[in-house]
Amino acid sequence: MKRLAFKSFILLSVIYIAFIALGLPDALLGSAWNLVREDLSVGLGTLGIMTVFIYIMSIIATFNAPRLLRLFETKWITFVSILFTGIALILMSQVNEFYQMLFFALPLGIGAGAIDVSLNHYLAVNYKASHMSFLHSFYGIGVTLGPTIMAYTLKDEQWRLGYIIVGSILVFIALAIFLSMPLWHKERHVKSDHVHIPLKEIVSSRGAILSMILFLLYVHIESLLGVWISSYIYIEKGVSYSVAALFTTSYYLALTLGRLVSGILATKLKPCLLILAGEAFILLGAVLLFVKLDYWFYFVVAGLLGFGSGPIYPNLMFSNNFHFSKEKLSRIISLQMVIGYMGFGLLTPLAGLFFDRVSIAFYPVFLISASLLLVILTVKYLYEKPILIIDQK
Repeated sequence: MKRLAFKSFILLSVIYIAFIALGLPDALLGSAWNLVREDLSVGLGTLGIMTVFIYIMSIIATFNAPRLLRLFETKWITFVSILFTGIALILMSQVNEFYQMLFFALPLGIGAGAIDVSLNHYLAVNYKASHMSFLHSFYGIGVTLGPTIMAYTLKDEQWRLGYIIVGSILVFIALAIFLSMPLWHKERHVKSDHVHIPLKEIVSSRGAILSMILFLLYVHIESLLGVWISSYIYIEKGVSYSVAALFTTSYYLALTLGRLVSGILATKLKPCLLILAGEAFILLGAVLLFVKLDYWFYFVVAGLLGFGSGPIYPNLMFSNNFHFSKEKLSRIISLQMVIGYMGFGLLTPLAGLFFDRVSIAFYPVFLISASLLLVILTVKYLYEKPILIIDQK
């Protein structure tokens, strides 16, 4: 029993490390964009094009994830995706034109989508609510570490070195996944869960459409913060490249802390309470962006926004266990993530186009509007799906 418990602990640790790999590339370009766009001679809003390319690929991979899970085990999907992502990042460090960066962005999106659905489903089926929050905390570690590495290399205006370092880390993580293959014994019993269910039946399930809209709005808000907060502070507050990148780091560091706290509180509080508390913090932080103070104050605001973001996604994801049947679970999760990726790949690039054509000074207005709508629809969802009465302990 002790040996089995030890193997289970090692496997869980490997899955957590895989989520670090998932987070590492996500905020790299946003934190370095102020220098990258000058180096490649493109405009501020061009970042939106890159986002669209990545997340179209993520949507394709996410939508087809249940089919992949019927054909391949999660360990192989995870290994191949992380390896290709690491190689793509290293190659992106060598580009001289923006279109070349778009080409290497394709495996980034495919890898992220495949890993995200497969590991989220694996955790939702096999582990407790606290494990889901801790899993997404490790995503937060990765997405915090990425811009931290980039901020360090930006001191010497070396954004390419940041890509090489992060890509190399991903290759080493892929090697760790490969070495852990014998530990993934539970995967043998999961394939039967991914039966084909018509899309019409999935969409007509009670609460399915509203849950997808919630994912769309939340992912849009998180991407607005992760992609554009650095540029907003750089342009509106007049700080350096490296200091601006640290605001992305601060946001994701606080997001990681929020998810760790959420994991601890998951045994005491219901997911709906953690979700609503997080949304309230985000709304407050968005309002505080209007306050005119020295730039250090905005580090506090970025922390508040990140801490509020922490509990929302993992608790929305874990709540699926109690709203939808097991045979529908992987399909529901894949659709939620497909719609959620549109928040990254459609809404956030459109916001970037607005910032480029009008002014990024309207950034807080976008955050407040999206956050307020998220709160309203969350309350409606909780009313229709009474998760307050479900025991999550």
